[in-house]
Amino acid sequence: MKRAVVLHGTNSHPSHNWQPWIKKELEAAGYEVWAPVLPDNDAPNRQTYDDFLKNSGWDFTDNLLVGHSSGATTVLNLLSTDWLPHTKTAVLVGAFLNEKLLKTINEDWYNEEVFKNLFPVEGFDINKIKQKVDNLYFIHGDKDPLCDFDDARELCEELGGTFVAVAGEGHFSSPTTTLPEIISTLQEHGNL
Repeated sequence: MKRAVVLHGTNSHPSHNWQPWIKKELEAAGYEVWAPVLPDNDAPNRQTYDDFLKNSGWDFTDNLLVGHSSGATTVLNLLSTDWLPHTKTAVLVGAFLNEKLLKTINEDWYNEEVFKNLFPVEGFDINKIKQKVDNLYFIHGDKDPLCDFDDARELCEELGGTFVAVAGEGHFSSPTTTLPEIISTLQEHGNL
């Protein structure tokens, strides 16, 4: 059985944005899909998420991992752990890599404490991530107001991944209810 995990972003839920759509698409392609509600996701915490996912009972061996925003950060954090088994494919949508843009916007939910426990202090372990995953795709809107396009492309290059720029798109949040670039990218590279 093929398995996939879909991880939502901050202040979000598996029923929001395009996550229900990708779950149905992957199930139609023969995947068993787990799309959990991440605990305390109003302030994503690397250790809280890691404990929750590690102790979930889900078999992560050779999964397809899909993460949006801080869910994409969580995928990178997972790929840096020792416990996560080998991963076949990871898709990072609107990868959240730092707070550079968030510090320039006026969102009522944002303060500098929200993401203080999300990122590894020492940075992402590039070598470990590269060894842990066979296929890595970044899908990023070139008008993303929250997560820096160039930072995402640079990290994708460092990791030897494939970068898919989506012209005219933002952060793939509401009102985005489908994201066909995920399916077309996976199909194009023989990963679906």
